[in-house]
Amino acid sequence: MIHPRRSLRNLSFTLNGYIGRKISIDGPQKVTILLTYYHPARMIHIDSVVRNFLSCTFVDKIVITNHNPEVRIQNKVKLRDERLILINQDIQRGSGYRWQVASAINSDYFIVIDDDIFLFPSQLKNLFEHLLSEPLIPHGYAGQLHLNNDTFEYREREDAQLDYLCELYAVTKDHVKRFSEIEQCLLEQDKTLYDFVEQFADYIVISQSGAQNPKIHKTDRLLRSDTFKTPGIAAHKGDSFAEGVIKVCHTVKEIQTPTLVCDPLPTHELVEAAP
Repeated sequence: MIHPRRSLRNLSFTLNGYIGRKISIDGPQKVTILLTYYHPARMIHIDSVVRNFLSCTFVDKIVITNHNPEVRIQNKVKLRDERLILINQDIQRGSGYRWQVASAINSDYFIVIDDDIFLFPSQLKNLFEHLLSEPLIPHGYAGQLHLNNDTFEYREREDAQLDYLCELYAVTKDHVKRFSEIEQCLLEQDKTLYDFVEQFADYIVISQSGAQNPKIHKTDRLLRSDTFKTPGIAAHKGDSFAEGVIKVCHTVKEIQTPTLVCDPLPTHELVEAAP
C-alpha cells in the first residue's frame, strides 16, 4: 500500500514537470543527464522525470539507455525534444553498462541517476553546483561508509565524505575515463569481478574514480519509485552478493595504488534510437 505522503509527493513531482519554473545556475556550464532503464514498471514515470529535467536550462542532454531488448524505449517515452536521446541496447545489459554509454558522450559533466530515483529540478541544480565547486571528486545525496569489519553503513541527507555513493552520481568526464581504466584492470585480473560490476557494483568503481573519496550533501528527502524494493522489479541480489561486493571493494582499492595503471576499455559508439 502506498503511503499517502509519498503519493502526494509523487503527484507534486508530476505536476512540477508541467508547471514548475525554469531553473538555472550562475555560469555557462552544462551537464548531461544519463538514465538507465530495464523493467517496464519503472518506465511509466519516464515522462515525468524528463519533464522535470527539461525545466533546467543547464541540462545539455538527457540520454536514456534501455537495457531491456524486449522493450523499445520509444514506445515508453511520449515526449520529443532536441535535448532527449533514446538508446536501445540490442542485448540485455546490467546497470554498469551505462558508464560505457557515458564514455561515448561528448560532455564535461554527468549526473547519472538510478531508475527508481526522482529528482526535483532544485535538487538537480544543487548537486550540479557541488560538482562544479569540487570537480575532482564524485558527488551524490546518499552513500555508504565501508567499516573495518567489512560491513556498510548507509547515510543520506547530510554533508559527509563517504566511501561509496548510491543511487545517483555527479561526475566529470575524467571520472568516467577512470571508471573505464579500473574496469579494464578488473577484466584483466578476474572476469567474474568485471561481470559483477556491470550487473550490481558499478557504484563502487565510479565512487572510487576521484582524487579522494566522494561526498554526499544535504537535501530534501529523496523521492523514490514505489517499486524501489519490489521483488521482481528491484535488482535481485542472491546469497553471493555481499561476498562479491566485498571482493570488488578490496580489489578496486588495490587497483587504486599509484603503481598500477590499466588502459581504458575501447570507447563505444553512441547510437541514438530511431524515432
